[in-house]
Amino acid sequence: MATIDWPESLVPAKATWGLQSNTESFTSPLNRTVQTVERPGARWKANLEFPPLDMIQAGRLQAFLASLGGMAGRFTLWPHGRPGQSSFAPLVNGAMTDYRILPTRSWPASTLVLRAGDYVAVGSELKMVTADVTSTAGGLASVPVAPPFRNAPADGSALTLNKPRATMMLSSDEFAIATVPGRIAEAVVISAVEVLL
Repeated sequence: MATIDWPESLVPAKATWGLQSNTESFTSPLNRTVQTVERPGARWKANLEFPPLDMIQAGRLQAFLASLGGMAGRFTLWPHGRPGQSSFAPLVNGAMTDYRILPTRSWPASTLVLRAGDYVAVGSELKMVTADVTSTAGGLASVPVAPPFRNAPADGSALTLNKPRATMMLSSDEFAIATVPGRIAEAVVISAVEVLL
């Protein structure tokens, strides 16, 4: 099944995004000290809440959800609360040595280019910027991100700043939208989780 884009016309009233980390903890039976290890595989989770919809919008939402075939379908989704900006066109700069720091180029010189909490996408991975980023006089910038990259992006890969997306799937095979015939649909909540590629 092909990956489809979330419809631009279906804008939730509230979007809750969060990160589900993948960790393992061990408590010593001798002195109760705790060691925790972060493993690869952190993924984004999202809840999209829609107010009561008119019949046309409710029909669009139902049709989109039905087209996914439950958890089998894949779709790209951006964090609606922070859609980003499109005034820059940065690229990955060289090889990545630390999967938490993205080396980039092609920024305007000596400019605050990203703020903590912004989202960027490179390839098929969505990341959150974890600190403000200012470019150098040469237009370079090291971008701290979370979660760490699963795969290092290639040199010259473009960063998506405007509506950066993650590939998601529904959290359940079931959906239902209650309607009053001829009027409006009740409020709807959609839950999704990132698909790790």
